[in-house]
Amino acid sequence: MAYQWFNGFHALLFLLMLVLSVGLSVAQHHHTHLRIWKSKVLNRLTDWMFSVVQGVPSFVFFPAHIGNHHKHSHGPEDHTRTYRFGGHHNHIVGFFLHPFQALTVLVPSMMSHIPRRAKKGDHWPWIEVVSIVVVSVALALIDLRLWLLFVALPQAHGFHWLLSSNYLQHAGARPGTGPESSEHELYEASRNFTGFVNVLWLNIGYHTAHHFEPRAHWSDMPALHKQHVKNVPPWLVETSLLWYFVRTLLFQSSQRQRNFLEQLSQ
Repeated sequence: MAYQWFNGFHALLFLLMLVLSVGLSVAQHHHTHLRIWKSKVLNRLTDWMFSVVQGVPSFVFFPAHIGNHHKHSHGPEDHTRTYRFGGHHNHIVGFFLHPFQALTVLVPSMMSHIPRRAKKGDHWPWIEVVSIVVVSVALALIDLRLWLLFVALPQAHGFHWLLSSNYLQHAGARPGTGPESSEHELYEASRNFTGFVNVLWLNIGYHTAHHFEPRAHWSDMPALHKQHVKNVPPWLVETSLLWYFVRTLLFQSSQRQRNFLEQLSQ
């Protein structure tokens, strides 16, 4: 961001920045599950840096992701369950709409979480939110065009993939029943991507293993995936994110998935 701000647009650097915007969202997610430091101060500082650079306050992962999504595992109480918005589906329109639909739930959850933390004497969520606003406004006042291109756009890109990844990982999978979900249900509730996406973005593709062991370090995910994958339906294990995107979201070529979605809708 800073280099291009002072030296001008560079296509390869801009592309790299978009890739990193997703990677930072993944790292922010991982840091929420398993704190990097033993020091609370260093962990808070890391949260703050993620928040300012990404434009997404780190605290929102606690009520919305850990406190809800992992607790209810794509079940009826999961606030961002993909079938909440228009029923069971898995297509390109649903993929692009899901982040905006999820925000209608996540923003109220975030706003109610802030005063609850404040009542306990923890004003850190306000620090993250105010810091994002101050930095964004300051940069926009310095140069609105540069802020939109080199800051706001990459932040929006990372944020879109942060939310839409939920659709990629769960749309078309079997809904769980919440905290009481059986092991069998959990194995059918998540889609996994085992290919190059894990090299780019810190093993984010091994989603079933992540739901079973959410506090495991990201580097342990491949080994954990090998332990769990024998129980995962083969159609919920994809080698290529790109090929899955084209084949399923664009062309809906998976007959097994279509049949499964029809059963869920009945």
